[in-house]
Amino acid sequence: MQTTLVTFRTMIIALATTLISMAAPARADDAMDARHIIDTAAVAVERVRAEHRPSEQLDSLLKRARGVLVIPSYYKASFIIGGSFGDGVLMKRNEEGMFGDPAFYRMTSGSIGLQAGMQSAEIIFIILTDNGMQAVLDDEFKIGANVGISIGAIGAGAEAATTTNVGNDIVAYSRNTGLFAGSSFEGSVIKPRKDWNAAVYGVDLAGTDGIVGRNQLVYADELKATLVTEVYSQEPQLN
Repeated sequence: MQTTLVTFRTMIIALATTLISMAAPARADDAMDARHIIDTAAVAVERVRAEHRPSEQLDSLLKRARGVLVIPSYYKASFIIGGSFGDGVLMKRNEEGMFGDPAFYRMTSGSIGLQAGMQSAEIIFIILTDNGMQAVLDDEFKIGANVGISIGAIGAGAEAATTTNVGNDIVAYSRNTGLFAGSSFEGSVIKPRKDWNAAVYGVDLAGTDGIVGRNQLVYADELKATLVTEVYSQEPQLN
């Protein structure tokens, strides 16, 4: 029991240290870290897609998505006081039906209450409306504050019940490991990582609106293809 308490406390200290580091000056390897997130985001999309098969609802929603926010590694830990964080990429569908360049974001949350556990998750937020897209593009977006969200749960029964409501602005799918009692994305805050955006695109393009309207970042091509390839390959053939 004592070992478990020490482990939880260690996790909380690590999370607090990471969140504090958000205010630190930009580091020389920001561009490298940002590129790593792009690579891991492509892997996360495939893993979440595989986790939710044989249902094709995720791909069906991706087909009509206005945008996608992928958090390849979202870490949560709690022992009474909890904290969560994860970096990811936001991509917007352009007029040609493809996804533009990724803008970098961080998702964080904190909580107090009767909870204990550790968890990591790979998350895809599928943004289905222009209202939802603009809400995320705003400088700070709090989940549940002004946009309806539905969490796609693992398992066909729960998934069907939560992802077919066409009134939702955003639908979230996740692939989880570990245990976290009462876990939820509700109340989490999503904000641009202006340091990474500036490191990859330059200071003049650090704003997310300018980034997501581009389609020039070559090393994001694999991620873009991952989001559309299987969606279109599953379309029924016309006679």
